[in-house]
Amino acid sequence: MKNLILLTFLFACLTAFSQSDKSIDWNSDIEYIKVELPKNHYNLYMVKSEQDFISGLDEISKIQNQLSDFEVAVKLQQLIATLGDSHTTLSLDPFLDYNKILPIGLMWFSDGLWIQSTTKSNETILGAKLIEINGRAISEIIDSLSTISAIDNQASIKKSAPKIIPAVQFLEYFGFAIQPEIKLTLEQNGETVYYTIHPEKMNKNNMVRVLPNPIPLCYQNTRTPFWYKVLTKDNVFYIQYNKCWSREYPPSGFKGDSQKLPSFSKFHKAIVDSIKKNDFNKVVFDIRFNGGGNSYQGTKLVEELSTIDKIKSKGKLYVITGRDSYSSAIINIMDFTNMTNAILVGEETSGKPNHLGEIRSFKLPSSALSLQYSTKYFKRTDKDLKTITPDKIIESSFTDFKNGKDPVFEWILKQ
Repeated sequence: MKNLILLTFLFACLTAFSQSDKSIDWNSDIEYIKVELPKNHYNLYMVKSEQDFISGLDEISKIQNQLSDFEVAVKLQQLIATLGDSHTTLSLDPFLDYNKILPIGLMWFSDGLWIQSTTKSNETILGAKLIEINGRAISEIIDSLSTISAIDNQASIKKSAPKIIPAVQFLEYFGFAIQPEIKLTLEQNGETVYYTIHPEKMNKNNMVRVLPNPIPLCYQNTRTPFWYKVLTKDNVFYIQYNKCWSREYPPSGFKGDSQKLPSFSKFHKAIVDSIKKNDFNKVVFDIRFNGGGNSYQGTKLVEELSTIDKIKSKGKLYVITGRDSYSSAIINIMDFTNMTNAILVGEETSGKPNHLGEIRSFKLPSSALSLQYSTKYFKRTDKDLKTITPDKIIESSFTDFKNGKDPVFEWILKQ
């Protein structure tokens, strides 16, 4: 369940300090981007021409003296987003103001955006559906916020929008707010409710939230990189793969003791042995919450699973996908598609089958903002697909969530 709280704390955990009192030479940073980003990126101009990108940088350079540091950084990121590579981004964290975050944790369900968490002082709006902000429709606001990142598909929006909307600075940037006080239009118990909310720090001591009751299997261990469980009653082998990293393949930039990380080799062997020794009705591989890492270990597992006769026939192996399936997780989903007869169930993915990745980064010389970029292109299909569309699309409603239902897994059990 801890991953649900992360939606609430995403912005609260961002660096709070501001560099607005520092003298940043944005022209120096812009010139640095012109040279270093094309030089280091795998292929920067796959979508946008070099001339258009350089012209865009020059336009920002002309007006940068009229803008705050935050506004310059956002404009640079908006331009970078037009390059079409969701892995290539300029970090805006240092300019995000910790004191200008609305205390609402949002979750996107099939029936809209809902307030899953807030502070005790705003408890009356807990579990309400968000309709408007300062009289502007949520759809209009999301259209503007979506220009901040490279958006590959609708799943990308569902993944990112709930995390960005509470940041008042972005609402101000796009003209949806002129002061920290925000007026929300909500739907609650079938009625329209108007509510004024102010930025407030949210922490474990003042937070209230809507939690599933009971907690479904899919939410029970989302902080664990990978785990499995035999559901004896249904004779189903459930596997959840949440992180594409392990003791053998630590996360990028990891500086701790990798021996303290869980071993994927042991996990791999345990899964294969269990499937070979048992006659499960179904094997379910849940990768809906996996945002990536190193695809190699997953690929090797899928390769071996593809050789096991017990799960070769259609209807024996299921893979659950979701909006958080991204990067290396996409490669592993495509491994299942290309090597097995797995049935894909769930939501469309935010990641594309063919995508850039293998990220590196450098810091801009004056602002010290970090700019990450892709160094490799991964191709898994000859088709130009914007997402992986599962064989059976199933989305959860807010009512499903509250009542502890996982309609995706429930559908699989009924097959």
